[in-house]
This record gives sequence, structure tokens and C-alpha cells, in this order.
Amino acid sequence: MTKPLVVLPRPLEDDFDVSDDAGPLKDVELTVIETIEPGNSALLQAEILVNGIGDQKVSGARLASAMPRLRWIHSMTAGVDGLLSGSLAERGILVTNGASAYAPAIAEYAFAAMTLLARDLPGHLVAGRRGEWSGHQLGGELFGKRLGIVGFGGIGRSLARICIGAGMSVWGLRRTTSGEPAPAERLLGPEQLHELLAACDFVVLAASLNPSSRGLIGRAELEVMKPGAFLINVSRGALVDEPALAEALRSDRLAGAMIDVTTVEPLPADSQLWKLPNLWITPHLAGGTRESRNRALAVLEQNLTLYLAGRHDEMTNVVDVAHELGLDAAHEPFKGDRC
Repeated sequence: MTKPLVVLPRPLEDDFDVSDDAGPLKDVELTVIETIEPGNSALLQAEILVNGIGDQKVSGARLASAMPRLRWIHSMTAGVDGLLSGSLAERGILVTNGASAYAPAIAEYAFAAMTLLARDLPGHLVAGRRGEWSGHQLGGELFGKRLGIVGFGGIGRSLARICIGAGMSVWGLRRTTSGEPAPAERLLGPEQLHELLAACDFVVLAASLNPSSRGLIGRAELEVMKPGAFLINVSRGALVDEPALAEALRSDRLAGAMIDVTTVEPLPADSQLWKLPNLWITPHLAGGTRESRNRALAVLEQNLTLYLAGRHDEMTNVVDVAHELGLDAAHEPFKGDRC
């Protein structure tokens, strides 16, 4: 019996610890396609696309458009904003991702970022590298402070549990305030974004990027933030108006920010963001741990087992394509959680 074809833009082992006889991967034929050529038999025949691996040269969106028999796309990463299209929604293609796998790592990064910012540890560490004794200065504590999490999905809930344990008050904002109990003092809806921003000492962005969340934090939102607050972005750079963020940091309205993502990645060397002394930037590494990669591979294997068994309704981390594209309803000020 012919094994089902799976197309990948890069070898899976580029990012993940895969053995040749591991789990359900032995039941499929993995075909790496790094350039799209007309008439490629794998593209014409394959019904599964695995995206989000290494430094892929061809986008998942282009691969998907070249696969007439495509039925399922799995993204090894949490983000799918560069993958989805109206055509994909029209074709009714199932899309899943590895979002839940990265939540603990990203939550730990966000907690570490708050600690670094509150004590100005990056500044002291940089001075130490220069051989300078930066001197004693008073920092702040997380204990007793209020954290606002914009996008209260898996990352937000993981972060909330850590921060509550550290003695912080947590407010969460998500598209709907109904459903499962949330580990937060308050759970707010989209229309309460400004209330959250005005009340919180730290704000962490963990919302997914979609048409209604692009530019979610603009000049008006930064102006309403509590004076002396800190902003951390672990989601997507395009959630934030970067020139407005630079202005808010220069004016010292915000005490500081740490961002793991930027609108353009890698961030150009001439970007004004590099020059801000109270902004710290990391190269999109918040979710990058050995443990998160292992969990992401496990999500793929679990979903692949269910897919091959025809149990599509039991697959996890299913992405609502129409919702992410803003096709299911009129745009609201905020929709969606990153994971």
C-alpha cells in the first residue's frame, strides 16, 4: 500500500529530534520541497503539508497554493499569520499548529523579562561586560504589582499561574469572558483594553496576529498606559505601532519594554528601536527550548496518528481559519489569543 505523501519546506530534523522509525512518521513518505517547480509530482499528489521548519526558502502559503489535493496543513510553530489566505478558507483545508507546545517556554520568558525590566538588570549586565561597576540603584519588585495579559490563551494562562505564585495580581483580556475558569483576578473583554492598560504595571502581549489585532497597541493605547509601566511583546511585532512605541519610551512615559518580535525580522540594523536605552530586543527566541521542540513534535505525531486513522474531529490545536482572517464576523478591536 502506498504511503501518504507529506510535503515539507525543510527537513524535519533541522529543528526537531526525529528518528527514522519514530511513531507515525514511519507510516508516511516525507518529501522536502525547497523550490516550487511546475509538474512536481509530490506537490500534485500530497494531501499533507507540514510548515514552519528551520530557515525555509519557500513559504507555506505558496506550497499550499501549488498542492491541488491538499487537505491538511500543520504548522510546527504557534504562528500561522503568514500561512493563511482567503483561498485556503474557501478550499476548506484543515489547519493545525504547535501552539500549546510553546506556552511554558514563552511564559517563562515573559516572567524573566518583567524581572529584568523591574531591576534594570540588562543595563547592569551590559555595563559589566564593559568592565564598569554601574553602582547601586533602587529597582522594583514584581510582588504586589498588577500584570495585564492581552491574549489570554495558553501562554497567558501559563504566565498567570507563575505570576500569581510570585504575589502579583493578574488581569487577562480575551475575545470572550465566558467558558472555563481563568487563573486571573479579572477577565476582561475586547472593549476593556484601555481599562487594562491604564491599570497595569506590566502589560504582556500574547495575542495572535490577525486583521483585527494588527496595530492593536498604537499611540492612543500607549498614551493611556499607566505612567512608568513596562511592555513585553512575545507574540508578533505587528501588534504594536513601533514608531509610537519609540516615542513613548523616549518620553519616559513607559519605563521600559522588552520585545521578542518586531514587524520586520530580522530587525534592520538602522532601525530606531536599537538606539533606545530602555528597550531590549531578543531575536524571536521566547519559545525556543529543547523541551518546547519535543512537545511540538509530539503534537504533530499525535495529530498525524489521528489523521491517518480518519479521526479528524479528534485532532488538537485546530486553527479557525475564517476567524483568523477576519472572515467570520465584523472586526472587533481585539480578537484572538496566540495560544
